[in-house]
Amino acid sequence: MEQMQRHLGAMPRDVARRALIPGKNRRQMLKFLLVIGATGYVGWNAPKYTALGNVWADYSTKVGQRRKIDLADGTQLHLNTHSAVDVLFDGQQRLIRLLRGEILIRTGKLGDQRPFFVETHEGRVQALGTRFSVQQLSGVTRVGVLEDQVNVLPGGHSAGSRVLKAGEGADFSSESLSAVHPYGSSQAAWINGQLIVLDTPLGEVLQELGRYRSGILHCAEGASQLRVSGTFRLDSTDAVLANLQASLPISVRYFSRYWVSVTQVG
Repeated sequence: MEQMQRHLGAMPRDVARRALIPGKNRRQMLKFLLVIGATGYVGWNAPKYTALGNVWADYSTKVGQRRKIDLADGTQLHLNTHSAVDVLFDGQQRLIRLLRGEILIRTGKLGDQRPFFVETHEGRVQALGTRFSVQQLSGVTRVGVLEDQVNVLPGGHSAGSRVLKAGEGADFSSESLSAVHPYGSSQAAWINGQLIVLDTPLGEVLQELGRYRSGILHCAEGASQLRVSGTFRLDSTDAVLANLQASLPISVRYFSRYWVSVTQVG
C-alpha cells in the first residue's frame, strides 16, 4: 500500500483521482497500479515529457505561456500559448509534430541534407531553408512564411501541393488548399509578447486575446464589429481589456476571473 501511495503521488492528478473512485473503474486502476509497481515503470516522471490528457509531448506551453527552444541542429523553435510538439530527428529526416497550438520556426544548419518537416493533423509542411509559422486549428492547418519558402503537402492524395513564398500564407485541410493570402511579421508578433492589429473587428481581437487567458472571453454581437488598431501586450490581458474599454464604447464585465463579457454601450 505504501508503494501504491508513492505511485499515486507521482502520477498525473486525473489518473490518480480515477484510481480512488469506487466501483469497477477503481478496481481496474488498482490492477494497473500493481502492474506498473511490479515492472518498475518510470514513465510518469520522465523529465522530457509533459502529459496533455492522453497525449505526451516533448515540449509544451500552458495557456498564456510562450517558450523558445534551441534544437540540436541549430533550429530555433518558438511555442505560442497552449501549444505542444514532438521532435523526431533521425538519420533520414528532421520532423516536428505539432500536436496543438502554434509554432514559429527558423531552421538551422543550411548544410544539413536531411529534409525538415512540420507534421499536423492535416498533412505536412516542408521547410526550404526558411522562417515560418504553423498553427493547428480545428480541422485546418494555417501556414505563414516570413523568409524564403515552404512546400505545403496536404495528407490527402488528391489535394496536390503548393509552394508558399515569403509574405504568403494559406490554410489547408487534408483534401484541399485555400487561396494564398498575405502574411506579415505583425502576425508573428506573439514571439515578442505582442498582438498587433490594424482596423480589425473587436470580435476578432478578443478571440485572439482569449487564447492567452483561461476561461471565457465573450464579445456581444453589437460590440464585435467595432474597429480596433493598436499594439497590445499579451502577458497582461486584463490591462488590454481596460485599455479597450477606455478607448471604445464598450463595457467589460467580470462575472469571475474566468468569465468576462464585453458589450457595447451608448
